[in-house]
Amino acid sequence: MYKIAIVDDEYESLERLRNCLERYGQEKNLSFSAVCFRSGVDFIESYKNDYDMVFMDIDMPQMNGFDTAEELRKKDSTVVLVFVTFLMKYALRGYKLDALDYLIKPLNYNAFMITMDRAVQRCSRQVKAEVTLPASEGSIRIELNCLNYVEISNHDITYHTSRGEYSAYGTMRTVEKLLPEKQFCKCNRSILVNLRNVTRIQGNDVYVGTERLEISRSRKQEFLAALHTYNVY
Repeated sequence: MYKIAIVDDEYESLERLRNCLERYGQEKNLSFSAVCFRSGVDFIESYKNDYDMVFMDIDMPQMNGFDTAEELRKKDSTVVLVFVTFLMKYALRGYKLDALDYLIKPLNYNAFMITMDRAVQRCSRQVKAEVTLPASEGSIRIELNCLNYVEISNHDITYHTSRGEYSAYGTMRTVEKLLPEKQFCKCNRSILVNLRNVTRIQGNDVYVGTERLEISRSRKQEFLAALHTYNVY
């Protein structure tokens, strides 16, 4: 079952998209559950990280599709996003928001089918490759590979990701329980590193991407062993 959000203030467009989904599901023997929102504001205010795909209209009152998508990406970096619009001139801006594709109104089923094939394929690749973490925004869903490291200071948690930083309140132990033990290891008491994204070790420093983090003397042996084991497997 794929859960889909449709964000569009035009009733006819909503119904057309729902009909396309129904036809696609019958042809591909797939199940879809669609939830419709008539405004970007309603969508963002009620958003929970449990959608597989979002179809977003661009021209909407109060909050247009791009502004809505920017807020969406703060909460969820992995959900498949498809823009639905009358004009293709907005395409470049949409791709910066990691949109999978654009569909032109009124929807053509053949074009919709091609996009859905890609969307389903991407959803399949993302299974078990993402994590939902507590954050100030409520919760965020991100790809594990996008999370570089987690830093904590006096119960203030910062998730350092390739898409930016997110904050939360809690304990390192709580975060550790949510992340795969073989992929994440502490380099010191306040920083939990994604071993996949380690680029080099130099002395008592570990580089995650281009960022340099200190490895404490007490944890160096354990950290290097965890890194070796991860690279072997």
